[in-house]
Amino acid sequence: MSDFVISLAIGIVFTTVSIALVLGVYFASRAAFGSPQEGDRTHEAAINVATGIAALHGLILALVYAQELDDYKGIRSDLSKEAIAISDVFNDMRRYGGSDVAAVQQGLADYIATVVDGEWASLGRGEGLSTRGWLQWNGVYERILDLEPITERQRFLAERMRERIAVVAELRQTREATATGRFSSLFWGPAIIGLVLLSVPLYVYRPNRTYLMLFALFGAYSGVILFFIYGFANPFSNPGKLEPKPFLHLLEGDIGKSLAPPNPVGSD
Repeated sequence: MSDFVISLAIGIVFTTVSIALVLGVYFASRAAFGSPQEGDRTHEAAINVATGIAALHGLILALVYAQELDDYKGIRSDLSKEAIAISDVFNDMRRYGGSDVAAVQQGLADYIATVVDGEWASLGRGEGLSTRGWLQWNGVYERILDLEPITERQRFLAERMRERIAVVAELRQTREATATGRFSSLFWGPAIIGLVLLSVPLYVYRPNRTYLMLFALFGAYSGVILFFIYGFANPFSNPGKLEPKPFLHLLEGDIGKSLAPPNPVGSD
């Protein structure tokens, strides 16, 4: 099943559940409170209460939506930064020369393959980064630390590579923090409660076709907003899944040629 179909299905579920929640609370409130009497001020009071709740509820959704969208865009930018840092180390190691060139370049290629083939799915499940990925990064880091530059050119390149490989570790930790640091009930509790409370004052309106359609539209739009917030919350899983395109692009180039050959079947 494609990512688009999965995302579409999740969006439909969010929308359907929100509509059902709004209409369910509306009919439950009608059953509990009955129809307001003509001439009383129930209608006016209900509208005032709904307006106050709507303002607070809308503010919460707007703040969370903006924060999640900003984090989502930040992760997408960090992926490009990490890919650039890896590419810099790969190319600077070639410029540096020496006996460690092949080992460092292969270590970087194997690290990228691990991120793409294993860690991406692990982050999507909220499990964090893999030990294998850290070991591969550390192997490259240790080799760069052990470099013994002789010329001024080598000293500059060695220092630059140490800085760039440290950036990779920092961006890895940012990815893990985003995938595992979900707000969970800290947001969904108030969001759902707010939707319920907004639906209660609607009971003052008679259940005719026009009003029910308007209530359904309100529920549908609320579901769409909640769907997008949910999608942005974890950039590594559907429905807002980011693909590791910067890493895939590296594997399609010279870095991919440095990948370690696969072990033959039956070998240790």
